[in-house]
Amino acid sequence: MPAARDFYQCLGVPRDADDEALKRAYKKQAVKYHPDKHASKSEVERAAAESKFKDVAEAFEVLSDKDQRAVYDRFGEEGLKQGGGCQPPPGGGMGGMAGMPGFGGVHFSFSGPGGGGGMDAARAEAMFSRFFAKGGGSPFGGGGSPFGAGDDDPFASLMGIGGMGGGMGGFGGMGGGPKRRRPSSSASAVDTLPAGTVVRLTGLSSGGRNGAAVTVREYDATRQRYVVELTDGESIAVKPSNVRQVLTDAKVVGTSKAELNGKVAAAATFDAASGRYQCEGLTDGTVVSLKPENVMLPQDCRVTVAGVASRPALNGRVGRVAAVDRDRYVVQLAQPDETVSLRFGAVAAC
Repeated sequence: MPAARDFYQCLGVPRDADDEALKRAYKKQAVKYHPDKHASKSEVERAAAESKFKDVAEAFEVLSDKDQRAVYDRFGEEGLKQGGGCQPPPGGGMGGMAGMPGFGGVHFSFSGPGGGGGMDAARAEAMFSRFFAKGGGSPFGGGGSPFGAGDDDPFASLMGIGGMGGGMGGFGGMGGGPKRRRPSSSASAVDTLPAGTVVRLTGLSSGGRNGAAVTVREYDATRQRYVVELTDGESIAVKPSNVRQVLTDAKVVGTSKAELNGKVAAAATFDAASGRYQCEGLTDGTVVSLKPENVMLPQDCRVTVAGVASRPALNGRVGRVAAVDRDRYVVQLAQPDETVSLRFGAVAAC
C-alpha cells in the first residue's frame, strides 16, 4: 500500500492556508511540474515530474473543497478513499469544475465515487488548462507552447489584473507584462518571503546543505529567521542572508545574444559571489550566467538595492518589486516605507 501523502506539504502551504494561498501554491507547483517543462528530460525525470504534477492537482482539488478538506484534516487520505461523507458532484468527472474558490464560491471537483480516487494525467491537465484558461486558447494565452516567452499573464482572466507571474522555485516559468496581482497591504510582507516560496540555501556553515532547494514555511519575526522545510520533511531555521529565491518567471532582456532575449528561465537564482543570475532552461543542459540588467524580475519578487550612486543611502535596503515599467522597477521599500524607481541593474533578488 503506498504511503499516505501530505497534501499541504505537496503544495508547500501551512495547514491553515486560505483559498488565496492555495491558488498561489497550486499555480506555482503546477507550472513547476507541468510535463511540457520536462519534455527534453530523461524518461525517469519526465515520469517523476508527471507524478508530481498529478499529486499537486489532487492536493489542490481536495484542499480547495471545504468538505473534502474537512474529511482529509480529520481522517487523512484514507478517509477520502473511504468516502468520509464527501459526495462527488452530480455526474462525477468534470462536473464540478466550474470555477475556483473565491470566484463565485465554486470549487474544482474531479473525484470519482468515494473521493480521493487518484488523479490521472488527463484530469490534471484539464484542471491546469481551466485554471489558466484565457478565452479558451492556450492556458497561457497567445497560442503555441504555454511556456514560451512573451506570453500574456495566464492569471489576468482570473485575477482581473494583467502582468507577470510571481517567483517560485523549481523550475518552470512564464513571462508577461508589468502588472499582476494587487500588492500586499501588509508592511511586514514587503521585505519577507511568503510561505510556499522556493529558495536555495547558501552560506551555511554546514556546507552539505548549501545549494539545496527548500520551501519557506514561515518567517519567525521574533528570531528573524525563515523556517524552511527540507525535502525529507525536516525543518530548520536560517537567516534571511542564507536564502535566495528560485525564480521561475524571470525574463532575459538586452543581451547581445538575440536568441536568448525574451526567453523565460526555468529557474534563476542570484549568486552574490559573482553578482550574476544563474539561469537554467535557456539552453539545453547549460546554466547561463547573466548580469542583473539582463534579467527582468517578476512582480512581487523580494529584492536588495545595490549600486545606486545618486542615492547611496538606498543601497542595502530590502523591498519588493511592485511593478515593472519598461526598463525600470517600481520598488516598494520597507523600514521606512517608500517607493522608488530603479533600473534593472540596481537590484538583486534576495
